[in-house]
Amino acid sequence: MHNKEIDPLELELLMSFIHYPKDLDAFLSKVSLKIFSEEARESLKIINALALKGGLSLHSFFGSLSLKQKNSDYFQELLLCAPNPNYLGLCEVFKHNYQIKAQQKIAESLLNASNDGALLDLALLENALDIEVKEYKNLKEWSDEYAKKPQAQNYKTGIPFVDNCFGGGFELGQLMLVFGDPEAGKTMFSLQILENLSKTTKVCFFCFEFTINDYLKRRANSSFVNSDNFFIINDGYDINEVTQNIKNLYKKGVRFFLIDSQMRVTNTGRNSEEEESMKFSVLAKLCHSLGVFVIFICQNSKTDKDNPLGSKKGGHEASIIIHIERVKPKSDDLDQKGADYDENARIFKIKKNKQTGKHYKDRILFDRKNLRFFEESEKQREIEIVFEAQDVQQELNMPII
Repeated sequence: MHNKEIDPLELELLMSFIHYPKDLDAFLSKVSLKIFSEEARESLKIINALALKGGLSLHSFFGSLSLKQKNSDYFQELLLCAPNPNYLGLCEVFKHNYQIKAQQKIAESLLNASNDGALLDLALLENALDIEVKEYKNLKEWSDEYAKKPQAQNYKTGIPFVDNCFGGGFELGQLMLVFGDPEAGKTMFSLQILENLSKTTKVCFFCFEFTINDYLKRRANSSFVNSDNFFIINDGYDINEVTQNIKNLYKKGVRFFLIDSQMRVTNTGRNSEEEESMKFSVLAKLCHSLGVFVIFICQNSKTDKDNPLGSKKGGHEASIIIHIERVKPKSDDLDQKGADYDENARIFKIKKNKQTGKHYKDRILFDRKNLRFFEESEKQREIEIVFEAQDVQQELNMPII
């Protein structure tokens, strides 16, 4: 966050860095680069490069600038500044000045948002005031910290072919995108995961595509879901409202969230690409910072099936990407002869998996009555178990000879 006005203290510091570079590293170890304006950061790149070569001087610095930079008001004013050999003592003053300006910008943003009737994510605004330089850790310190952490828990989805791919279930801190053909069952599959998880942990369904009544009709008295652990939200479509609701429910112990869907979540940006991409970057950061798992149902581009509609960045932000595709009926399926798609089967793909690296592609079955997905091998096991039970019963009923 930088003002368009030129900061005289910043100019004084730059000129001081050029004349007295011996304290430059000490200064930058205490002050974050985000405090500097874009022009100053460009200057610092040049100053550091020249200092490394041992050829830093005012003449060499200006010789490294582009013609556009030399003619700008910023660098014209820089020439008029006097260097300060004691600039190391200006660290706290420089940081304080930045925070005052940032605070003013935040106040303006809040006022403008209030006038427009919009909600802002206060956490993002607070980040502008966070200017502390990172604490660096060596490998031993990271290893010691990791050893003290509890083992990451795997949450079973109750869907064998999914759990097998993810080493027994999902780990927290991930954004999962679910793509697929229209009417392929993206919502049904995602709800199957969420409902199974509700048996052991708290979950939340952002029900934006359907009404709550629609869901209740389908799942009335269902044995698949623990209703005490299953939260439903059907309003607050803006990404900032979604973010705040996730934060609020996180405090209540909710760790898994399903958002249905990308097109229903609203956002404002300079262009459509920025609007869409921000949804994914905000959710991904939230997953990492809070340690939650978000399932985001998305519409994919017709030309790029691996990325969400309107965002090239969305696929990069995700840890897991799943595709569900419709398939034609098998030639020997007389019940569906002439149908465009098989109502009882789908092609299921795991196309990105940062958790274990395993990918998956197979034909899976869909139970239209219970709205559940399962592998063909699961159906075969059920048949074998039934036959086995019948054989045992027949043996028990046989007369003793």
